[in-house]
Amino acid sequence: MAKKEIRFHIEGTTPHTLPMARLAEYLAELSVLFGNKQHVHFLRVETGSMPCVIEVDQEYEEKVFTRVKRAALKRGPKDAVRANSSLRAMLKKDGLWAELQQDNGNVVASYPLITENKQETFGPFWQDGSLDGFVVRLGGIDETLPVHLLYEGRQYICNASREIVRELGPRIWGEPVRVHGRGKWYRNEQGIWEMLFFDIHSWENLKATTLSDAIAHLRAIPNNELLSLRDPLAEMRKIRSGDA
Repeated sequence: MAKKEIRFHIEGTTPHTLPMARLAEYLAELSVLFGNKQHVHFLRVETGSMPCVIEVDQEYEEKVFTRVKRAALKRGPKDAVRANSSLRAMLKKDGLWAELQQDNGNVVASYPLITENKQETFGPFWQDGSLDGFVVRLGGIDETLPVHLLYEGRQYICNASREIVRELGPRIWGEPVRVHGRGKWYRNEQGIWEMLFFDIHSWENLKATTLSDAIAHLRAIPNNELLSLRDPLAEMRKIRSGDA
């Protein structure tokens, strides 16, 4: 059976500073969070930002990631939800933060430093929208099939009909695409928007372009205020994040 490696990076510490007993506590909670215990194995700890390297049978990788994402939304099996909360509490106590990554660097889940100033949560709720990214994986045998999109280091697992999956087949690791559909979103207490589901209804090609070409295109738009703004990049970030 093919294997895949995933890494749980504990930032702010190293194998030389984090006590072995505390590491064992983190691994114990991770084991509960991942579930599928017969198909998940601890391999090693690497140097640097304390990456714990874990091996999972490839056909169970998506099940593990789905379980992790649902637990972050306080949904799914109670033991996974409890383990997710426990991990966050441990990281807060140790003053650390962590990320769960695939072997290609895609971030599956983030565990940021938790502050006492919690933000108001929203959702989960369904909303029409679109996602951009590179098609990196297609598969499954059901009526609706998973479509994996990679965008800025993060992977989004969507669902689509067999017809759309056949159309996207030639696009794997090709030019980026924009998919349109309906997604289920949730904003957690740290103010981070997380996607739970996204059903693709249609898609279109996108052309990869350089930053200089994109800026030139924006400057060519008549009567735009881009050049008069004090901080154009800050304004773009506000628009992108939905801030007022």
